[in-house]
Amino acid sequence: MRIHQFTHYLIAMLVPACVIATCAADEASSEASRRHQFPNACVAADHPLASEAGTEMLRRGGNVVDAAVATAFALSVVRPQSCGIGGGGFLVYWDAAKGQAVAIDYRERAPAAASREMYLGEDGKSVDSLLSQIGGLAVAVPGEVAGLCWVLEEYGTLPREVVLGPAIRLARNGYVVDQTIIDVQEEVLADFARHPEYAKKYAALMELYLNGGEPFAKGDRFHSPLGHVLELIAEQGAAGFHQGPVAKAIVEEVAKQGGIMTVEDLSSQRPVVREPVRGTFDEYEVISMPPPSSGGIALIETLNILTAYEREHPQQSLTRLGHNNPRTVHLVTEVLKHAFADRAEYLGDTDFADVPVARLLDPAYASRLATKIDPDRTQPLDAYGRFDPVEDGGTSHFCVIDRDGNAVACTETINTFFGSYVVEPTYGIVLNNEMDDFAAVPGQPNAFGLIQSEANAVAPGKKPLSSMSPTILVQDGKATLVAGASGGPRIITATLQVLLNVTRFGQTVEKAVTSPRFHHHWLREMLFVEPELLPSVKTPLEERGHMVTHREKLAATQAASRTAAGVSGASDPRKGGRPAGH
Repeated sequence: MRIHQFTHYLIAMLVPACVIATCAADEASSEASRRHQFPNACVAADHPLASEAGTEMLRRGGNVVDAAVATAFALSVVRPQSCGIGGGGFLVYWDAAKGQAVAIDYRERAPAAASREMYLGEDGKSVDSLLSQIGGLAVAVPGEVAGLCWVLEEYGTLPREVVLGPAIRLARNGYVVDQTIIDVQEEVLADFARHPEYAKKYAALMELYLNGGEPFAKGDRFHSPLGHVLELIAEQGAAGFHQGPVAKAIVEEVAKQGGIMTVEDLSSQRPVVREPVRGTFDEYEVISMPPPSSGGIALIETLNILTAYEREHPQQSLTRLGHNNPRTVHLVTEVLKHAFADRAEYLGDTDFADVPVARLLDPAYASRLATKIDPDRTQPLDAYGRFDPVEDGGTSHFCVIDRDGNAVACTETINTFFGSYVVEPTYGIVLNNEMDDFAAVPGQPNAFGLIQSEANAVAPGKKPLSSMSPTILVQDGKATLVAGASGGPRIITATLQVLLNVTRFGQTVEKAVTSPRFHHHWLREMLFVEPELLPSVKTPLEERGHMVTHREKLAATQAASRTAAGVSGASDPRKGGRPAGH
C-alpha cells in the first residue's frame, strides 16, 4: 500500500472501533435488539452493521446525508449480493430548515455502444435472455460511487475519509455472516450446479464471495475484498473508481466476459439531480422518486385513486374496512392493478421517453380510474391496461431521520443476486446486471415472460426503469415518515402498505414493517399473500374472482418516523436488519 493511501487508511481506522464491538454486544442482547426509539436520530438499514455505520456519523456530529452515505458504503460490504459500488440507486433528501426536497438519480446507464438489437438471437427476432442477465453484456455502467461522492460533497458535512471509515473497517476486519447471506449463497450455488461452466467462467465470484463453493455456516466470518478500492475512494473521491486503474480493471473484466463498457463510459458517469414527484395524502405531503424510478408515480397514483374512491364511498374507507380485512385487500389490489398497468405502458427514462407524469399524478385522472373499481369483484385484465413490469430482486433500502425533521430515503441495487456474476478480481467489485431491466424487445416478453413498452427500450446512455420507491412523508415542514423496500415490483406494494399501516391504521413503524403483506402487479393473474394472512383472506378473495396463493416473503421494508417523543426506526426481520440510533 502506498504511503498516502496508508495514511488515509489509518485515519479511517482511528474512527472509534467500538462500533463493531457495540454491534457484537447488541447482537448478544435481546433487550438491545428491541430498542427502536431514540431521542435524536436513527438509521434503519437491512443489516445491523450498516445501520450502525450511519449512526456513527450522527454521533460524530454529521447530518442525515453523512449518515446515509456511510450506510450505503457499508452496505456494499455487508450486503454484496444485493447492492454496492458496482451498481446504482436513488436517494431522496428532505432539508427541513430550507423546506426543500431533492432527488438524486445515480442509476446505472446503458453503455454508449448499447443498441436495441443487442439481445436478439440469430433469427433477429427472439431474445437471448441469458445475455441480459448473466455475463458482460448484462452490465450497465455503475453510478453508485459517483452519486454517493457527489451527494456527500454537496449536502454532507464530514470528511470523506471519516464517512467511509466504517465500511473500510468492516471490509478489513470482517463480520459474521447472517442467515440472509447463507440463504443467498445456497441459491446461487444451486444455479452454479445447474450450469457447471459458471464455476470457471465466474471464478472470482466463487472464490471471493461464495466461500469457494463451501456452504457458509452460522458463525463463519466473511472478509470483503473491497477494502482497497474503498480506501481509493476515500482518498480520491469518485475518481478512485471511475478513472485510473480501477476503471481500467473493470472494463477489462467486462470485456473478457463479452461486454461493451468502455473507460469513457465509466469516466463520464454523473448523477442526475431531479425534481421529486409530489402528492398529498390526508395531511401529508408525499415526496418520492421520479422516473426512471416507477415507484414514486405508482405510489402517488395509488394513493390518489384510494382517496378518490373513499370520497365517493365513505362507508368503504380503509379505516372502516380494517387492516388486512379481505375487503381492504381487494380494494387496494384493484387500485394497484391500475397503477401497475400505467407503470408498464408509460414509464421509462424521461431523458429519452415522453412520460405523461402530470397526467398520471392528476387527481382528476385518479377519480376517473376510481369509478372503475368494483368492491365485490375483480375484472378482466384489459380493464386495467396492456403491459407488465420487470422484476428486480437484489436490492437494499435504508432510511435516516432526525428529530429536526430532516430525512433521507435511499434504495440501491445491482438487480438480481450478485448481479451479472461478473466480479472484477483485483478489487472484488460485483458488477450489476441492470441491462435486464430494459425491454429487450418492446412488446415481446423479456427473460421473465413480461412485456413492456417502447418507453423502456434499450438506448445508449439510457437508464432502465426501476421499481425502487424511496419515499418521505412531510407534515408541517418536517419529515414524519420515511419508507422504502427491496424486492422487485413488490417494492411498490410493500412500501405502500407500510405507509398505509402507519397513516391509516395507526401502527408504529415496527408493526407496520412486520405486518403480513400481499402483492399483485396486474398482468400476472395472481394475488400473492404471506402465510400469516392467507387463511383469513383466501376464500373471500377467491369469491371475488382473485387467484390467490401464498408467498413466504413479500419484499423487505425499512421505515423510520418522527414523533413528539423522538424518532423510531424499523428494519424488516424478513431480511435480518436492525435499526440503530443516536
